[in-house]
Amino acid sequence: MNDTTARTLPLIENPPGRGVILTALGLLALGVVMVHSAVMSVGESSVWYARVDMRHTLFAVMAAGVLLVGWRMNYRWLGAGPWLPWLSLGLLIVAIGLGCLVFVPGVGHSVGGKFRWIRLGPRQYSIGLQPSELIKLALIVFLACWLTRRGKKVRNFWTFLIAGGLTGGCMALVVTQDFGTAGLIGVSAGVVMFLAGVPWYYLAGSVAASAGAFFYIVIDTPFRLQRILAMLDPWDATNNSTYQVRQSLMAIFGGQWTGRGLGLGVRKLGFLPEDSTDFIFASFCEEWGFRGAVLLMGLLLIWLWHTRRTAARAGDELGRVLAAGLGIMVALQAIMHIAVNLNALPPTGISLPFVSAGGTSLVITAVAATLIASVSARPAGETIEE
Repeated sequence: MNDTTARTLPLIENPPGRGVILTALGLLALGVVMVHSAVMSVGESSVWYARVDMRHTLFAVMAAGVLLVGWRMNYRWLGAGPWLPWLSLGLLIVAIGLGCLVFVPGVGHSVGGKFRWIRLGPRQYSIGLQPSELIKLALIVFLACWLTRRGKKVRNFWTFLIAGGLTGGCMALVVTQDFGTAGLIGVSAGVVMFLAGVPWYYLAGSVAASAGAFFYIVIDTPFRLQRILAMLDPWDATNNSTYQVRQSLMAIFGGQWTGRGLGLGVRKLGFLPEDSTDFIFASFCEEWGFRGAVLLMGLLLIWLWHTRRTAARAGDELGRVLAAGLGIMVALQAIMHIAVNLNALPPTGISLPFVSAGGTSLVITAVAATLIASVSARPAGETIEE
């Protein structure tokens, strides 16, 4: 059927989409405030664009623009194509290509011994791109578009083998850059496959294989084993990996019920590493206290609730799987970040969605929220011309 009858619901008539966008904007605002507070004690460059807080503000504004404008896009175009969803496939190919570029000398940028970024532009004003964030989004979008195509035999073993092989390849590429993101990609892709109709016993077999790979990677990499031991005993002074965990717990406990006050945190004064990225939840709890943590997690839960409403009311199978898959991806990332800060998981380098500093993560998460809002804005009964 032709797309000429399409109608985009305005936000005033679309409570789930409005809720997704407004809660995301609220989280972005909290993130800007918290990142400025976390870095105020660090000696910053006199060049304004080289400052972490100024860069974060710029990317937060960019993410807000994506949220306010992008939801009008018709998400169904991502699944268009006579044989394959060419647009979503092209995005995935570009993302994988960028993921390979991080290993090219002179192009990839290493921080802490790990190649995760591509730097573009002069050194002082360079823009960093983290391809693993783009791979995470592009894979979920492609799997949702491909597995929900009309006539696709999702219960066929070969279909699962292709989807699982593609997921495994993306995980293998990302695991050398970011172990936590690789795990997030695997779980999110598995959820998308299950929602699209892939039999659960196929997925159960892949879980066993992934567990074996996880065991091998941990045993083969001593520092990852030390992080697991640090999680089991964060007060072991003989394990250097316990330092971050201890500082995170001390920041959270130090906030008590009401917090020390905005800007008055102690652990950010050179004690808590990555206080604006990997451990921003701990920094937030120290300054805002338990009530602040409830506010932050409440906003995340409200965002997730509106995402669930969007998936339940989607006009087609693609919208249902896409909204649910992206919502679960963001929710799992938030859970992993908070769990690391609370010492329920070993440190994985996972940021808090919409809140942590990091331009690529902010924009990619905003794109995910925009696609969810786009699903809510498209009524049932509308298709696109193949």
